[in-house]
Amino acid sequence: MSLWTSSVLGLLLLQGAAPSEERPRPVLLKKDWNLTQAYADVFNILSNQNTCSSFYGGPRTATTVLNDFVSQVKTMSLGREVSFQQMGRPRIFHSRSTGASYRLFDRAMVNSNGSFYQRRDDPLRRFPSYVGHFPPGSRQARALILLHELGHLIQGEDGDWLLPDDGFNGTVSNANTLRVQQQCRAQLDALR
Repeated sequence: MSLWTSSVLGLLLLQGAAPSEERPRPVLLKKDWNLTQAYADVFNILSNQNTCSSFYGGPRTATTVLNDFVSQVKTMSLGREVSFQQMGRPRIFHSRSTGASYRLFDRAMVNSNGSFYQRRDDPLRRFPSYVGHFPPGSRQARALILLHELGHLIQGEDGDWLLPDDGFNGTVSNANTLRVQQQCRAQLDALR
């Protein structure tokens, strides 16, 4: 599928959500199908008032930060145990329209060899690993990966990031994923 086709299909998916003056409009991505679909799914989840969007500060804050974040995501080959990696100098932003503070890193990379893209052919293998309770490469897993990364970017009312940095600490990363999954489970389960 061409980039143009995937971007147009992604835009059509996003048009299912009714426009609102309270939130930004979706951005047109020139990304592959899986990343475009994951963005569309997450944008639609966060556009509505629910437990998931509330965790991220409400639909307006969540979709504002998602749009800024996803436009910088690149696909790259990383270690097989890594789904996504953000690195570099963080830049802090203060949105006048939402009142939210958030950060973006110099580099945001989704792993072409990890759980975002790859499925597990053999159930006895460890990699690619499940994302929360979702099978690797599934629509739910891709959305959960983006939601997890979004949690590292938004500053909560207490001044801390919604999710603590987990770097290469698998235990903290898994706890962060399960925390997001708990907040967004109903919306993730609805993705089929």
